[in-house]
Amino acid sequence: MTFGERLRMLRREAGLSQEELGKRAHVSARVIGYYEADDRFPRDPQTLIDLAKAFQVSLDYLLDNPVRQESVCPSRFCYMKTMTSEQRLAVNQYISYLRWVQRQEEEEESRREAEEIAAVTQSFESVLNPIPGEGKVKHKES
Repeated sequence: MTFGERLRMLRREAGLSQEELGKRAHVSARVIGYYEADDRFPRDPQTLIDLAKAFQVSLDYLLDNPVRQESVCPSRFCYMKTMTSEQRLAVNQYISYLRWVQRQEEEEESRREAEEIAAVTQSFESVLNPIPGEGKVKHKES
């Protein structure tokens, strides 16, 4: 398996677009396309490291080292290799759903905090700015 084939396989298993992988590896989507087509190979070692980190695999696995290939799969997506593409899609959709739920919960928490701050602010304003005529002492005129 070539570097490009391995990269494409890992990217698809992870459910990432070329653009998403490019952001994680600090290169453009076009460059990821070049790598996957085996038209180019990363010149910068840091790019290789970033790609391996994006998939949580070793550099050996990313580079298809045959010695390492037969050991336990270092990818957190190994279990997905036994799934059909439909099953992998369902897993990725569920992960997206869980991320959406998390964002909704965070937004709700932010809304609640804003409401609490508004209530406290209103309480302080009512204490600092009493209603006119209340709390004032009237003096007798002589």
